[in-house]
Amino acid sequence: MNNLSTFKNTLSFVFIIVLLSSCQPSKSPQSDKEDFVYVENKIFKIKQDTFFPMMLNYVIDFRDINNDLFVSASKNYENPDTYEYETKEESLKQLSIHFRLIKQLGFNTLRICMDRVDSDRKGNYFYKADNKKYFIKKEGRKITQALQECIDIAQDNDLKVMLLIKPPINNKDLENFTIQLLKKFYNQPTIFAYDFMNEPLYFDHEANRKKKDAVRIVNRWKELMSLHAPNQLLTIGFSEPIEVFEWDPSILAVDFVQVHTYHPLRVPNEIYWYSQYIDKAWMIGETALPADNDSISYEMQRQFIIDAFNYTVDCGGCGFGWWEFQEVKNTHFEAQYTGLLNHDSITLCDNYQLIGTLKPAAYEVASLKNHKKQK
Repeated sequence: MNNLSTFKNTLSFVFIIVLLSSCQPSKSPQSDKEDFVYVENKIFKIKQDTFFPMMLNYVIDFRDINNDLFVSASKNYENPDTYEYETKEESLKQLSIHFRLIKQLGFNTLRICMDRVDSDRKGNYFYKADNKKYFIKKEGRKITQALQECIDIAQDNDLKVMLLIKPPINNKDLENFTIQLLKKFYNQPTIFAYDFMNEPLYFDHEANRKKKDAVRIVNRWKELMSLHAPNQLLTIGFSEPIEVFEWDPSILAVDFVQVHTYHPLRVPNEIYWYSQYIDKAWMIGETALPADNDSISYEMQRQFIIDAFNYTVDCGGCGFGWWEFQEVKNTHFEAQYTGLLNHDSITLCDNYQLIGTLKPAAYEVASLKNHKKQK
């Protein structure tokens, strides 16, 4: 009887210890992974230091040469009529040169845009790669491995990455592919955030989506992040304040809000609105003034990047992003001329002759950080 009583007492003691342990607050992800970016008091931090993303949007393509899938610069970059290189090694070197130039200009973050996914008549999603199609359902592993090489190049150039993906909304293949991405990169602090949707106001295919439905969708995305990438951050690229009628950032489970604002007369108002009515960390994910040095001068674009950055900081923004790396030809004016690099002449970067000339706004990036918040 005494032995039985002692055994029961021991079990009770162990049970109490386990119960008390389970009631202790869990250790925060950033405590375990000190190199990851996290949000504290509406600012980004790495370890205990403030991190302010100076971000440039960069579009990638997938290519297939000799049945080898890899990531390259967008075909629209440099010579927009063709890919400059026909080997994987040269294409990856080009990517590295682009990233190096971006770092030298003063950026510390890339928003890698890989959301350009196509689907066939049966609704099967795939990435185009030259004359081949890589379906996410069957070849997700090859796609994520190719992306790994791009992330490694960003890391080599000391650049953080926000990864813009195709939104997995009510589609099992897209969700499974997203899980593959999250699992692939869960322990890589180079990727600091996932952008699950670009501008719902324009690219949500569901007309008049109910707020509660948007909340449900983003709650699912947050669940995926918590399960598979707990040390990285979730965001959405919001396009205009009127988005709140469907995709309301104040009630969605994003870790921070990413704002896209373009019209020069509305930029100050929209920045101010988000700063006043969204009680979360927020940053500019996309902004730009198109400049062809004719209809709009390069000097106006240079002044715009200064004014937009300063106003972002003054209103409490925790990051700033520009659209995009290089001009894109054969599209409407606003999209065609926002790039910091045109297609004229050449720019030398580490003995590499890059097709295009940097606009004056590009040379302002490094000095923007000198601006101190004004009340």
